[in-house]
Amino acid sequence: MPETMTTQKSLADAVTKFVDSLHHKYPGIKIKLISKYEDEDFTFEISIPKDLPIDQVEETCHVECIKAEDEYDLFILPKVVYEQ
Repeated sequence: MPETMTTQKSLADAVTKFVDSLHHKYPGIKIKLISKYEDEDFTFEISIPKDLPIDQVEETCHVECIKAEDEYDLFILPKVVYEQ
């Protein structure tokens, strides 16, 4: 398999694991890809219901980002916001 295909598959696997993990822990949240801020590989906006503590969700997101960084050598930035 060419290296670029392997890299794309790794990126897809990392993003899938990240999103699935958050959806499992917090059913009903919405996750969408947004424009990168700086040099991260992906930036996601995570919209949560107002009944969830934002600091708890942010902490969970950062833990999942660290896992992705360690396993796949990529940087994900989560932006957690309350639903409108």
